[in-house]
Amino acid sequence: MKKYSLLSILAAMPVLTTAQPAEFKASVTVKNVFTFENTEPLSFGTIRASGDTGGVETATLIISANPNTAPRAASTDVAKAEIAILEPGSPAKFTVDGVAPYASLTITDPTETDVLPQSLPPGTPSFKLSAFTYYVTSGTTPAAATTTLQADAEGKIAFNVGATLTTESADKGNYLDGEYEGTFNVELSY
Repeated sequence: MKKYSLLSILAAMPVLTTAQPAEFKASVTVKNVFTFENTEPLSFGTIRASGDTGGVETATLIISANPNTAPRAASTDVAKAEIAILEPGSPAKFTVDGVAPYASLTITDPTETDVLPQSLPPGTPSFKLSAFTYYVTSGTTPAAATTTLQADAEGKIAFNVGATLTTESADKGNYLDGEYEGTFNVELSY
């Protein structure tokens, strides 16, 4: 008769195990929208302006996006077209909040825009707004920007927008005292 030890019997028995499933869910929240606000408009200040009646020469006024750079006026022929600064203007200011930390955002430049006379007679010339510039004032290191802005660790950016104001032909009349306005859109995207 064969003798089996308890240990050999246990080793020959199939191992009985039990498996228990556990269900779980996976989720994600997508937030592609962020807060983008204009906190101060672009101001070219108060100027004296004259346009070329021949429509050839132009004068420009540049408001830099860099808050430490003074506005500057220039002319292709000061005898025919001129802008003189009486009270300096300032760049437009924007804030961005709610983006991913250190995210890069791309700027789409505004299109060249007319700055039109408000409540002035027909024939009053307008100005052209162009050559937009950008300067990051907070976010990563404050500096000039081209087409990309980078958020800080909290997902925030503050930046300025500057531009160039250019006279147009004064063949139907010259610039009159009054308000001149134009609107433009700056677009940011991931």
